[in-house]
This record gives sequence, C-alpha cells and structure tokens, in this order.
Amino acid sequence: MSFDEAELKEQLVRCMKVLHMRGLMTGIGGNASVRMEGTTEVLITPAALYKGELKPEDIVKIDLEGNVIEGVFKPSIEWHFHSAIYKRRIDVNAVIHTHSPMTTGLALAGRKIEPVTLESAVMLADVPILEFRYPGTKELGDLVAENILGHRAVILQNHGVIAVGYDLIEALTTVEVLEEVATMMFVASHFGGAKLIPSDQIELIKKLYKI
Repeated sequence: MSFDEAELKEQLVRCMKVLHMRGLMTGIGGNASVRMEGTTEVLITPAALYKGELKPEDIVKIDLEGNVIEGVFKPSIEWHFHSAIYKRRIDVNAVIHTHSPMTTGLALAGRKIEPVTLESAVMLADVPILEFRYPGTKELGDLVAENILGHRAVILQNHGVIAVGYDLIEALTTVEVLEEVATMMFVASHFGGAKLIPSDQIELIKKLYKI
C-alpha cells in the first residue's frame, strides 16, 4: 500500500510517540525514517526535538546523501545509517532506531536474543550485536549497512536497536518483539535461565507458515 507524503509524516509522528510512551526511547533519543516510494527521497525525524511532541511539519526530507530537500530543522544525526541501509536494501522502506532498555541491556551483558517465543524464533532468527561506533558517523552507517543484510534488526553495543521493514509497522513490530523477548529472557535469567524452542520445532513452524 502506498501513502502520500502527508500520510507518511503522520505515521512517523505516531510511531515516535508510541515508542516514547512505551519507554523505548527518551524524549530526544532515537529516530525513524521512511523512504518515499519510487524515489531516492527520505522523510526522517529531526535532530534534538522532543519526540513525544513531534508534529508532521517537523519532519525533514533529505536525499540519500543527507542533503536537506525540505524542512526547517536539521535531520537526525543518524541519517548516515538510514541512508546506508536504503542504499543496500531495496526491500526496506522504513528504519527505526530506539534505545530499548531491555534489549540493549542484554547486549551489554553479552547475551544474544534467543528463540524463547514463536515470534522470536520466526522473526528474530539472528540479531547481530555490533561493536560500538561513535553515533552520527559514516563509520557507524557503513557498519550497520553491512550487517543488516539478511536481518530484520541489529543491536548497537552501548547504544540501542536498529530495526527495518517494508513499512513502519513492520519495523515497529520488530522493535516491540525484541523488547518483549529481552524482558522474558531477563526474567527467566533470575530463575535458572530460559527454555528455548527446539530447533526441529522451529523448522516445522517455518514450513507450516511457509516462512
């Protein structure tokens, strides 16, 4: 389904408010973008504005080199990895970056996301944890673009989560599932550890759902 520019801006604003209300990003932390269908133009959240009070007119339009096409504010400093992902993944039209506390916390402890639920087994077969790179740099953008191939999400060590999708709903769903699974794993770790879904059952699930 295609949306016009005004609708996409509304979606970005709603997405950021949902993430902020759920505690998956702070007021000025995190960012999101959507690629305008059939173009090299990207709508991205602005830098340093309070995410819980964003308005559609605050959204910035840039090209894939980070040049501002339209907008009053500066684009997110993380435009590098948004652009780098769009250049490498033609199937991706939305990118979300959060500071999801449980997911990031597990990564800080060296724990990877594991198949403890149906959703995690199917959607999150492997979520790479990437070494720390300074935020807002081309170096971080290149690292993310290289490692997002074949994955719905990556976790940035000491930083947060990046999730991608065909649209914002798909990317948002990945962020939500990641945090849900991370919370379950954290709780289970205090009672002897999580029981994983057996690998043969995961393969059966994939066959049944044609994944």
